[in-house]
Amino acid sequence: MRIADRYELTEPVGSGGMGQVWAGYDERLDRPVAVKFLKPGLAVEADRQDVVERFRREARITARLDHPGVPTVHDAGVVGNDLYIVMQLVPGTLFADLIAENGPLPVPWVAAIGAQICSVLAAAHAASLVHRDLKPTNLILGPTGLVKVLDFGVAAVLDSDLPKLTGTTDTIGTPTYMAPEQALGSSSVGPRADLYALGCVLYELLVGEPPYLADNALGMLHQHLEAPVPHVADSRDGVPSELDKLIFALLAKDPQNRPESAAIVYRHLLQWATVDLPELGKTPPEHSAADPTSPHRFPFGPLPRDTVARARPAAASTAPMSIPSLEDVHGVRDQALALADEERFGQAADALQTVLRLAAPFYGPGSPEILEARLDYAGMLMLAGDFRTALLTFEQLVADLTVRYGPKHEAVRECRLQVATCQAELGDATEALRTLRDLLRDSPDAAGFPLRTQIAVITAGVGQIDEALRQLDALLDDMRSMFGLDPADIVEVENLQEHLRHLADEN
Repeated sequence: MRIADRYELTEPVGSGGMGQVWAGYDERLDRPVAVKFLKPGLAVEADRQDVVERFRREARITARLDHPGVPTVHDAGVVGNDLYIVMQLVPGTLFADLIAENGPLPVPWVAAIGAQICSVLAAAHAASLVHRDLKPTNLILGPTGLVKVLDFGVAAVLDSDLPKLTGTTDTIGTPTYMAPEQALGSSSVGPRADLYALGCVLYELLVGEPPYLADNALGMLHQHLEAPVPHVADSRDGVPSELDKLIFALLAKDPQNRPESAAIVYRHLLQWATVDLPELGKTPPEHSAADPTSPHRFPFGPLPRDTVARARPAAASTAPMSIPSLEDVHGVRDQALALADEERFGQAADALQTVLRLAAPFYGPGSPEILEARLDYAGMLMLAGDFRTALLTFEQLVADLTVRYGPKHEAVRECRLQVATCQAELGDATEALRTLRDLLRDSPDAAGFPLRTQIAVITAGVGQIDEALRQLDALLDDMRSMFGLDPADIVEVENLQEHLRHLADEN
């Protein structure tokens, strides 16, 4: 399915507070996206104009919340009778799955997770936004350890417009994590309702189950209103007493008895996180979390391998996927080539990555068919501009192709050349030159001419223009002395030499 003449919807990945969510691709910008639709039937059950206005308000509210722990809103609009928001597609594991698969988590993990959530809440509350539905299915843990808070679409502005946005009889939230004042339908639900929900989430991460259990929603709301506040320490050993007191305070029935702000909770949680977390509001972007010193790297190492392997888009289906046949692998390769013809390189790379993740463990990463698909994948990554991932992929291909075909095979040489290209694109000219010179030593004379040209280009690129010109002089002498060489190749090098001479004169 395709909407707005640019968004291709690929599969439903779950439902949120107001509707269904699909994974898809923005064909125009070649990037994966999540598209959230208004829940079917809602526009019939309420005055359509009010629903449209509420939806647009939510889109604007979410779009202005600029924080690395919140999915970015890209677009919003109307298609037919449906309203939609286009957002960043977030890979990772939902907290609900994390708890179900791993049980209670280590205290430092929980503290680091909680601090990241507090960073998001502090930014939202400063912008007069309340999430109002914080829960494990609205929290996702990325493969690098970065926590993202999903579905701010049910947030409301903390002003006189609140009754207009939510309706006087409409209670937003989930009973298991709902603050008492929210359960009562109070119109004064504020930031401390989010802190109560945070207390419920932290309790569940430490104990393995929510603070209150009941057979139905009404019974659950009664528990939040009347049941004694539980202590984490009563259900789990080894929890610091001060952390137990903090969660107990977060779960206070009276909002005034809870901590004053998410910023205060953030600072308290830091003492139990055995990693250095950033200053509030300065959480680094997700890509920086690959650094072992990153504040989002958990103190006991990365997530368990089986958890990372199951990382998927938020709220994705957990249905098992069958092992693709080799014909399926060929079909995906053909699909990727067709996407590349439309310059949708990122989508092509994602398609190849998905089939390889399923097929490579079964057929072996070094089988000929899988190696061909891996070469396609690495090439698509380069075309998409993801040189860092492409570099790692080509480096592994060099090793695996060498084992299968030997070090002098053309595919090995090509991958080594692409390693150098990626290094140069990433700004590591020293490593690129080293890689090219090593490859040059293993290449015949004619095959070495393009390598020598590339070495000269990179040498000039680091400011050594005179040295590059000397390299080109020697290269042209060798090329002119070789019988049968295409004259166009010589002209190309001569043109490069002339260009570098102009640069040298200008300097």
